Amino acid sequence: MTVKRLKGADRRALILQAAIKVFAEHGPSAPTQLVAAAAKVSDALIFAHFSSKRGLYKAVLRTLIEEQDASFKAIGLATPDTEGLVAMLTAYFQTCLLGSSAPNAQGIRILFTSLAGDGDHARLTYKRAIRLSLKTLKTALERARERGDLQGQSIAPENLIAFLEHIGSMLVLSRGPDKPIIAYAGEDADLLRQLVWFAGRGLGLTEAALERCYAPPPQAEKAAKSA
Repeated sequence: MTVKRLKGADRRALILQAAIKVFAEHGPSAPTQLVAAAAKVSDALIFAHFSSKRGLYKAVLRTLIEEQDASFKAIGLATPDTEGLVAMLTAYFQTCLLGSSAPNAQGIRILFTSLAGDGDHARLTYKRAIRLSLKTLKTALERARERGDLQGQSIAPENLIAFLEHIGSMLVLSRGPDKPIIAYAGEDADLLRQLVWFAGRGLGLTEAALERCYAPPPQAEKAAKSA
């Protein structure tokens, strides 16, 4: 049987993905031997692609930043209005409910490692999250208030972004691969609706606006009806 040899760029990408998994599980102090084992390559091959372990870790963080950008494009505000706000909350929390299977789960674990350490990566991550979504969020909140969908005291949009990230990150981490750490009451379809209402009310959205704009994903709606 002929074994297909990977190109240099593909091999590098394979090592990076293995490193993300290893650093997420064991922290930045994990030896490169663990990365090599996860990638099924030699330790020497890692250093053929990365100048040092520090260089490998920096490449991991850059990759996570790129994934963050892609995530914002996928679940960010599609339209700067009430409908867009509720749709964004729904898509965001639906992803968070995947727990350890969420696309950014390993990145969140590395983020928390940074928070417990020097905070540099976490600081950059939060700064970019705010920069990527602040302008559109401000417009959406203004339009929702003009429409009468947003009431009560205003909350700084920068803080809203951070608050939502805090909730979502903890939700991802609390749903481990084997057994959830927190036993939430209800099925995922119920949890999704409750999360949207919890966050939506925190934003200041009215009950009528939430009821009008909430559109559960097909699988969540099906699960709710069969419950």
